[in-house]
Amino acid sequence: MSVKRLVLWGSLLLLPGSRMLASATEAGGVFLTIFPGARAAGMAAAFSAVADDPTASYYNPGGMAFFKETQVSLVHAPWLPALAKDMYYEFLGFVHPLQQGVIGGHIIYLNLGNVDAYDENGNYIGSWRPADYAFTLSYAFQANPRLGVGFSGKLIRSFLAPPEVLKVVLGEPGGGNAVTFALGAGVYYKTAVPGLTLAAVLDNLGPGLKYTGSGKREDLPYLLRLGVAYRPIWTDVHKVTVAVDVNKVLVKLDDDLRERGMSYVLREAFKHVGLEYTLLDMISVRAGYFYDVEGARTGYTFGLGFRAGPLQLDYGNDSDIYEFQRRGDPHNQRFSLTYIMRR
Repeated sequence: MSVKRLVLWGSLLLLPGSRMLASATEAGGVFLTIFPGARAAGMAAAFSAVADDPTASYYNPGGMAFFKETQVSLVHAPWLPALAKDMYYEFLGFVHPLQQGVIGGHIIYLNLGNVDAYDENGNYIGSWRPADYAFTLSYAFQANPRLGVGFSGKLIRSFLAPPEVLKVVLGEPGGGNAVTFALGAGVYYKTAVPGLTLAAVLDNLGPGLKYTGSGKREDLPYLLRLGVAYRPIWTDVHKVTVAVDVNKVLVKLDDDLRERGMSYVLREAFKHVGLEYTLLDMISVRAGYFYDVEGARTGYTFGLGFRAGPLQLDYGNDSDIYEFQRRGDPHNQRFSLTYIMRR
């Protein structure tokens, strides 16, 4: 395979979500749209109006405003092993209450596996491992007893290929590594109806990624996330949460509205529905349904959770939403370990 074809294959096929988001956006940094957290993944990522674990700085920083204790969570995922067995995704998140407000944040690391490069004549050039990083810091406060407001800033780095490889492909020196920043904000509202919360989030607002000096800057996946959650049962023995999210990538929104209309924009938005049941604050079972008709990602999710003292272990599986997933393929799953520091 030629270097040019290989790099294009690595950037368009290996990058998780790029093909899946093609109908919604031409954005770069698509790793920012991977849903972190085994708990949230089990609920089909319907989590912006839940946002009560250390992934809150990702799903809705406004939810952090109501945290009463420090929490830290580590998430590991062998990412899309049905496509490549050496890709993996890591997430480290935390939330920490202050005397005034709450701080939190997370680190995302996506390793896209080993890539071997060959020239047009089949001569080996070298190997590398494309990778993406994001470092986010968030702050939240209670504007009033029912309303939490949060803000986030993030530093993003995306490494596609070594400069010497892109020099062969593009005929120019340098490049292959893009760095940028982004901002986000979220609100979390506890309504007058007991157990009913609402959420709205804007995320990934930044100048985009540029991999080469003469290349085009790729927009980040600007995201609008709207959510609602309801807890019809919330006792010491039984806890039930039902949640719904609608996520819309806003890149090219004007073009879509003008050329395809509002019906297309609404149809293209990602729909998430999640359910969680917890028994005695010890055992949780979760299920969800994710609907992305334009990106051909539609299916069920499920998960489990176990809590003992300050530790919680969660498992989430969303393999069913990927059309390339075949019976017998390794599952797309996430594992989370959370530590809750009681005051």
